[in-house]
Amino acid sequence: MDRVILIVEDNPDQLTILAEILRSEGYHVATSRGAEPGFRRAKTLKPALILTDLAMPHVSGVQLIDQLRTDPETKGIPIIAVTAFVWDSIAQAAGTAGADGFIGKPYTRARLLEEVRKYLPEP
Repeated sequence: MDRVILIVEDNPDQLTILAEILRSEGYHVATSRGAEPGFRRAKTLKPALILTDLAMPHVSGVQLIDQLRTDPETKGIPIIAVTAFVWDSIAQAAGTAGADGFIGKPYTRARLLEEVRKYLPEP
């Protein structure tokens, strides 16, 4: 879907914060509480950008990125990893799997928007 940002995050508070910031800037936002439903949602919506947490139960954000990159329908969608583990091996694994960008937690509104605007101009 044109200009939709899909947020994949298992923490409902973080999901709400990310969605509210992006919506307040005029972006269209879809959400998913976990990697498995996030993958299905990405295939259905074809968002312009995906933001995903890395530390999620069952299927990690790294595994989600790998799935998205190997699927022909989603492989070209930019992905930003939102994580508290920016300098950890999980962030390195996300980069290897194909994440385009990283936002460390905690993040500022300005930092989030700066990273998003690298892939989607202002609405």
